[in-house]
Amino acid sequence: MKKTTFYIFIFLFSYLSAQSQMLNKRDNNLIRQYGFSFYTVADNMSDSIRVLSYLSVPNNVLQFIKNDKNFEAGYEATLSIKEKKGSQLGRKNWVNTLVTNEYLESVSKEIYTIHFAEFKVPIGNYIISAELLDKDSNESGLRFKELNLSKKSSEIELYSPFFIDYLSGKWGLNENEIPLFQNFHTDKITRTSVFISGKVKDSPYELDVTVLNAKKKELWKKTFQSETDEGYFHQRIIIPEDVAKQGLRKRVDIVLRQEGKKKKNSVILAVSRQGISGSISDISQAIQNMRYILKDDEWKKLSKSKSDEQETLFLEYWTAKDPTPETPNNELMNEYFSRVNYSNFNFKGYSQGWKTDMGMIYILFGPPEDLEVYNDPISRVYSQRWHYYRINKFFDFVDEQGFGDYRLSTPFFRGQSW
Repeated sequence: MKKTTFYIFIFLFSYLSAQSQMLNKRDNNLIRQYGFSFYTVADNMSDSIRVLSYLSVPNNVLQFIKNDKNFEAGYEATLSIKEKKGSQLGRKNWVNTLVTNEYLESVSKEIYTIHFAEFKVPIGNYIISAELLDKDSNESGLRFKELNLSKKSSEIELYSPFFIDYLSGKWGLNENEIPLFQNFHTDKITRTSVFISGKVKDSPYELDVTVLNAKKKELWKKTFQSETDEGYFHQRIIIPEDVAKQGLRKRVDIVLRQEGKKKKNSVILAVSRQGISGSISDISQAIQNMRYILKDDEWKKLSKSKSDEQETLFLEYWTAKDPTPETPNNELMNEYFSRVNYSNFNFKGYSQGWKTDMGMIYILFGPPEDLEVYNDPISRVYSQRWHYYRINKFFDFVDEQGFGDYRLSTPFFRGQSW
């Protein structure tokens, strides 16, 4: 385990050092990291649906050009909606210029501009798109999302719930209300409101709201009774502060009941804490993900600790290895768990992506510097070789069945099994 631990931290530090040296260089795909989301809301006295669409542009995805006194960036943004098998129904375009006299603001992820468009459409299937063009670099990014709304006739409907944030302006809800794009931060939780809307008959109805933790244990449940004579409803439910602050990830289940019929939908409540990577949703799972880098005594201490002690021990471990303790972000932790997430999404097998052989190597060493792929369907030989020139190593993976379950064939000490 000592060799494994040595390699992971040497490569994480090396990776972060290379990143800092390239601060003024832009990744060609950086433009694709802007935010894009939409939410469906029941329309007043209508069978149509309101689609609230948002495009958020962080400063760091744009190329700011320095002039005599300022840094300036220009871009064009577009939100549009079209039928899945038809014509475009709506489009909104913005041309904007940003100016700052601070370099750090020009590369900030925390400073961003939000563009909002509302589309009103009948029940159906749609494609919503967002496009961002950086005028200085001429880089662009186009993203699509599908919206599928059942055309089946139903007397009641429950649309996807979402949490509410507060920002000065008009964003399609009440004054200064806007859907929450990011995780709640525990230090700022004072009112966690979930927005619920749907279609109902002109009679009393009930909403059952249940909050479950990451292990599906019920934390809170309440039934709200109401009625309307307008055929639709908009309701804001406040989750108690002590419930909202428990853990890092919770699921909120909502059930709409009326006259013996019911509809169900859910939304995830993610909470971030100071010093914990935003990609971590559960501390106990994060500790499991650390098995590749923990020494045996560290593994025993963290994995066997009580749940109420794990967060403290987890933070102690990563704080001691923070390369920039003077900043709020722990780059080493962020990089490690971003690799875990990448592995879970990209490497398949008979277990979670991070537990696969490819996942293990990717987490420890990052993306390969060179890749050789050999596929022969006739002989059923499928293999890959990952090259890491900085340490003069390569790793061979073989998929013996042709189902994408690549196993490591290069001898490698992976430590104690779990």
